[in-house]
Amino acid sequence: MNHHYAPPQYFSPPSFYYPYPVSPIHSLSSSDPSPPGFKLHIENGWYVQPASVQTGLSTLGPVSSSEPSLHRSSRPPSPTPSPSLVSRHDTKTHHYWKGRLAPLPGFSSPSDMLKLNHAVEIKKDHTERPLPPPPGLSKNNDGKSVSTLDKYADIFVPQFLKDIQKQSQNFQPLAPIPIFPLSSYLHSFLPSSIIEKQTNLHPSTILSELPPEKAATCQILNADGYKQHWKSLLSWELDQLATDKQKIILWQVKVKMLDWAQGQFSVLVPGIRENYPRLDIGDVIHLREVLVDWKTGSGFAFEGRVIRLKKREGFIHFSCPTLKTHIETFIIQEPSFQADEEVPPVLNLSFITNARPSVVMDVAVSTLASALDSNGKRDVAHRWLFPEMDDLHLNLPVPSTPPNITGEVWVDNGLNAEQRFAASCISKFQSPVPFLISGPPGTGKTRTVVETVHQILHTQPEAHILLCAPSNSATDTLALRLGSSLKPGDMLRLNDQNRTFAEVPDSIRQFCYVENDSFAIPTWKMLMSYKVVVASCLDANILVDAACTNTVLCALEEHVVSSLHPHRKIKYQIVPHWTHLLIDEAAQGSEPELLVPISVVLPKHELSAPNRTTSFDYHWLSTVPQLILCGDINQLGPIITSQQARTYELDVSLLERLFDRPLYAQHAETRHPRRLPLTGLPLHHNSVQSMFKPFVNLVKNYRSHPAILMPPSAMFYNDSLEPCASNGMISWAGLSNNKYPLMFLGCDTKDESVDERATWFNIGEIDQIVEVISSLMSEAAKSIPPLQADEIGVMAPWREQVWKIRERLRQAGLSRVDVGTVEDYQGREKRVVVISCVRSSARFLAEDGQKGIGLVFEKKRMNVAITRAKELLVIIGNGNLLKYDPYWKGFLQFALRNALYVGPELALEDDGAWISRLESKTAEAEEEVGLATIDPTGMRATMMLAGGVVREILKDSF
Repeated sequence: MNHHYAPPQYFSPPSFYYPYPVSPIHSLSSSDPSPPGFKLHIENGWYVQPASVQTGLSTLGPVSSSEPSLHRSSRPPSPTPSPSLVSRHDTKTHHYWKGRLAPLPGFSSPSDMLKLNHAVEIKKDHTERPLPPPPGLSKNNDGKSVSTLDKYADIFVPQFLKDIQKQSQNFQPLAPIPIFPLSSYLHSFLPSSIIEKQTNLHPSTILSELPPEKAATCQILNADGYKQHWKSLLSWELDQLATDKQKIILWQVKVKMLDWAQGQFSVLVPGIRENYPRLDIGDVIHLREVLVDWKTGSGFAFEGRVIRLKKREGFIHFSCPTLKTHIETFIIQEPSFQADEEVPPVLNLSFITNARPSVVMDVAVSTLASALDSNGKRDVAHRWLFPEMDDLHLNLPVPSTPPNITGEVWVDNGLNAEQRFAASCISKFQSPVPFLISGPPGTGKTRTVVETVHQILHTQPEAHILLCAPSNSATDTLALRLGSSLKPGDMLRLNDQNRTFAEVPDSIRQFCYVENDSFAIPTWKMLMSYKVVVASCLDANILVDAACTNTVLCALEEHVVSSLHPHRKIKYQIVPHWTHLLIDEAAQGSEPELLVPISVVLPKHELSAPNRTTSFDYHWLSTVPQLILCGDINQLGPIITSQQARTYELDVSLLERLFDRPLYAQHAETRHPRRLPLTGLPLHHNSVQSMFKPFVNLVKNYRSHPAILMPPSAMFYNDSLEPCASNGMISWAGLSNNKYPLMFLGCDTKDESVDERATWFNIGEIDQIVEVISSLMSEAAKSIPPLQADEIGVMAPWREQVWKIRERLRQAGLSRVDVGTVEDYQGREKRVVVISCVRSSARFLAEDGQKGIGLVFEKKRMNVAITRAKELLVIIGNGNLLKYDPYWKGFLQFALRNALYVGPELALEDDGAWISRLESKTAEAEEEVGLATIDPTGMRATMMLAGGVVREILKDSF
């Protein structure tokens, strides 16, 4: 008999060969290895099933939706998708995408997804090549060529493992994720005529076509080409995400058992520590079985769904009932695995991209693009997305406060003038254009947003507010702060059904709606009663799918009124349900992501003619919902994978794009570096409206010592920050200039990687960190107030460095020191912050750039890192590498000017760039009292003078 392995043919006579050689590792007894219902015998070293019982294996092949199967998910079967719910997402998928994307809710993967005839050759992107080393740098700092014996070379993968990925596989798809909300939700409050009208009104077409050629010119971003512009960028980004995930394969791994009864397992995925690959709850993975001894695959594959991410530990938890059944059927008849015990199969694990966020954003783009197509008339969509000066000059804001509401009642009495101005403008005026809040670190952005919500509810009792943020953590923060004042009947924290209870802070669970042990949406009547609904930007799509948008609700009101009063001649003015949309941390989301909540509040139409007759005395602007965006365009923005999409600015947020428009950028009070004099009509014509402007700059920093603010104020905020912190004082003998609580410690030790460059660490920097913190704690009692270990924060751009720092600090008895990544620290602060830059060689800077990680040539991540400290900032890094980054160069020049650098010789001349007003004033004050820093060459004084002159020239040019 020929013992050659061939992919198993489930039903081919005379015998079924299951390709496991007889071996103790499989724990099968040669006397009776058969699971119940099967009769196996050994033939030439293989377990063989007679053809007479092969039909018992039918459940391992494709199973129709009507057939029961051990391999189906334990989740109850989904109801048949309703056209009213999924038609906008159920586009006819182009063959290019098939096999590359996870199924959308309500759908399962095709059972032949892993068949050979479904393989699609992926187009190569010739434009997305590795970035060249920065100017002045070779691949290695020492200038030597890379050795052929390179420990950082890509891991060698045997050809047979690669062949398994191309091999035809049979697998049973998971049951679909249920549609949420169900079609019955719409029918509970909407007439069929409106449901039919809304069906497929703005369908997603992103999956129905090939991505545009990369060499093609992208449609210019304007009102006419809005849909095609974002469709191209979203398609490129989805294509790159899918391609990147296809390249990431965990070869020859074993998984561990978590919950055998539920078919849940865990596996180490080192890259998720740095969000590479980027995974989310509900993502799909594929596991192909490897027969290591035979150097081939079994032809069995399994589909799993991610149920939990343990990023700090590098593990994902996933549900895969088919893998459990496979083990019970062929490997161990009565398994008795312990928790975290490895299970026998060896697997190649690959990742499938979740297309749902892209589809949701594409629908939102289509909705807004349709609103922009208004036959030359400037409607609300134009004024929100492409505001012009005339939109404000010719349509002056009108008061929104009812006459019976008088006086000011501040919930937060500690707000400064800028914060109160923002809250007052938003709550007391109806503006035709978006109101923007620019908030640098430590200026109280979220505090301002929370107070604005309170002021709207006070001045407009009938208001209904949609409050969003791009991330769940930022959204939870908003709910936490509002939860101290609002009641559960006033506020809803809306969550996706797949979010786990463990992810939600205990104190806001009372504001969440739960049904059948999962998050859900309240009944329509209950939903309409909430004054504030808080959701992430993408989860706002729940309201879209539930048909609870202003467009649909206005259509419902028109339907009811016209049915009750069919002969009424005077037009009834419809007032939208959602009166305000506030998006916090708006700079962290892409424009298509922010369009999702915007599509919820977008009104069906507006009463734009001043002389139009209505049954009520409404000013047309008083019925237009208000759009408010708050954030910092100089901190971390959206993570975009595709270089082509970044080229056309998918990584530029709507907040940043609006601030670049003349209405905001050319205002006399803007922080914009390209500010120009206003021309044309004066902004307002009466005293009441003269107090209104469509933005506010928060400038008072309540976090940091003035010295810590000097570099970021000059480099990122047009020299506008005002130090207002009331902090203590850190005593540390390690300061080289005790007037400036800031140090840059040079360190040129090598960076090293683990898990095939998935993450990096630098032992030399870790040694210095432990030394610095030990030194600080030895003098802790001298600080005012005495320094505590948990008041020290350490951050690094890579998770491996974070872990190794934690381990060393624990060994030193300093386990209370808080250590995390830069992303972990966005929005946080510590009395003392120590930054480890890690990267010490130029070789992998291009790779860092493609992955969007690290601190070099990542100015927004750098800005987040250097603005977390209140009383002391210590940076440890290789200055001779960092100096090639223009922003780090400016920071190093600041350190050298003020005797704040200690370390290897740094060949860097001071060109006087980015000398802040704070630094100049501090230098002048020091000279007046005779405390100026020793400057034997006179260069510091010269640079200060030159920097001041340049600053005043630029100021006059504005």
